[in-house]
Amino acid sequence: MLYRYEAVDDAGKPSTGTMEAGSPADARAALRDKGLLPFDVAPVRAEKSKGGAWLRLSGRRLDLLARMTRHLALMLRTGLPMNQAFEALLTQIEDRGFREALEEARSRVREGRDVAEALAAHPRWFPELYVHVVRAGVQAGELPKVLVELATYYARQKKLRDRVVSALTYPAMMCLVGAFVLTFLLAFVVPKVTSILLEQEKALPWPTEMLLFVSGALSAGWWWMLPTALLGFVVAAKALSTGRGRRFRDGAILRLPILGDLFRKQAVARWSATMSTLVASGIPLAQALAVVRGAAGNAVLEEDVARLEREVVEGRSFSEALKRSRVLPASVGFVAGVGEESGDLAEVFREVADTYDDEVDVASTRLTDLLNPILIVLLGLVVGFIVAAILLPITDFSQVN
Repeated sequence: MLYRYEAVDDAGKPSTGTMEAGSPADARAALRDKGLLPFDVAPVRAEKSKGGAWLRLSGRRLDLLARMTRHLALMLRTGLPMNQAFEALLTQIEDRGFREALEEARSRVREGRDVAEALAAHPRWFPELYVHVVRAGVQAGELPKVLVELATYYARQKKLRDRVVSALTYPAMMCLVGAFVLTFLLAFVVPKVTSILLEQEKALPWPTEMLLFVSGALSAGWWWMLPTALLGFVVAAKALSTGRGRRFRDGAILRLPILGDLFRKQAVARWSATMSTLVASGIPLAQALAVVRGAAGNAVLEEDVARLEREVVEGRSFSEALKRSRVLPASVGFVAGVGEESGDLAEVFREVADTYDDEVDVASTRLTDLLNPILIVLLGLVVGFIVAAILLPITDFSQVN
């Protein structure tokens, strides 16, 4: 497990950093062997993700990280020293925040710090997963190979994220524009058109009465409805950001008829790809589960992975524990069992990730094909109701006349 420490040497010079150890006592003993006197040793906890099925890194950051990692791997393969490789990277990066993070990491490497420790100081750009894999690559002496794996992993996550965002963007925009247009019609246009009907002082059809009621409520109360809606949104967002709120929200998302299937498959694809990258880098299974728990992106899956981690630490079968998962399909447990027996668990997880990547592609296409006509029909029905509610009394009046 990874521990963060604060210590002093014999001369009283402070020293901070991170190190791998089996327990806090082992970490303190290792520090004393190095001539350091530890006064604070604490495990590095996986950062909780705030989004449901979304990565904490935006699509743009994922793209930057994947390209930077691939270029770094190429330069290291040619035998370029780490310090010079960082300098070459800095000439290619235009993003100010990313460049500043790399400049500070280069400075730490120049001071003799480990490259993984230098990158860990910038979790906004280099997540815990990235740092763990880099550290494993340095320890194994295969950093360029590990960096290629990381670049492939983040490029895959970018593509996976883009598929889901693309599937949801058009329906979301249709709902937003449709809601804006209908609100404008009901609050400002319909009252002017129906004012003529009210002057007739005759009984109106029930669709017209309903339209007038909704339109009147929006016209008279928009000034307090809008702040109330915004306040309700803020309160709901705050409540759903708590531990219990996240579990409720993420569980509800996974139970949705169509969207739930898409988000579940996305979670399985990302979990499998992450496990494949970690295991292929030589990180122990229990430690890999601890890292992937922090990058799960779903509170229900986080709890499930935490259970897997406990059972693996207790010496139980990983594949059998996977079969009892609430989020991951039982088939993942069966193929993991095959991977355990063959000793090629990383390749098995990579194949699972490829399979679910394809399923996410199919599910996102199906979602778009299904939601678009449904939204068009619903908007058409609402607009048709408004038109009918206006025309019905006009037709009745003309017949009477």
